[in-house]
Amino acid sequence: MKNLFARRAAPGRAAEVKAWVIQHLALTDDDLVTVAELACHEPGCPPVETVVTVHGSDGSRRTWCVHRALADIDEGDVTTALSGD
Repeated sequence: MKNLFARRAAPGRAAEVKAWVIQHLALTDDDLVTVAELACHEPGCPPVETVVTVHGSDGSRRTWCVHRALADIDEGDVTTALSGD
């Protein structure tokens, strides 16, 4: 059953994170970027993490996790995650 009272990520924040990813990786319009805020159930992990996935036009897929809520992420967090590739 869907939790109608769950906290929602800041509206527009996913688009902002996508823009940072596109800029940092010099992606094209043929690449797809998804941003999702998910519950993290691993030991020592904060309760919420943000997962960024890039589906390349060549069929490749790369995924990064930022162990913060989407509303709390800044451009530095994105740059750090992507640089750890």
